[in-house]
Amino acid sequence: MKMLTTLTTVAALAAGISFAQAQGTMGSPSTGGSMQKAQTVGNSPFCISTSASGALNCKYASMAACEKDAKPQNLNCSPNPNKGTTGSKQ
Repeated sequence: MKMLTTLTTVAALAAGISFAQAQGTMGSPSTGGSMQKAQTVGNSPFCISTSASGALNCKYASMAACEKDAKPQNLNCSPNPNKGTTGSKQ
């Protein structure tokens, strides 16, 4: 009986942790309903928008390379917003 009680307690705790993580409340302060900054991965000049939340994967040196990967996935490319300029040298 003690073993059953222990297993039930562990299962309840695990379910509670999973629910808290799904709600985004574990390990981070509340945002108070404000929008969070979209995550940007990489430092190259061009990015693929990888989700509706605006997350960016910036691993492309050219717009053509970005569009080549984006098109089959119906995603969009854009200049890296963390770069000052993306134009060519004059």
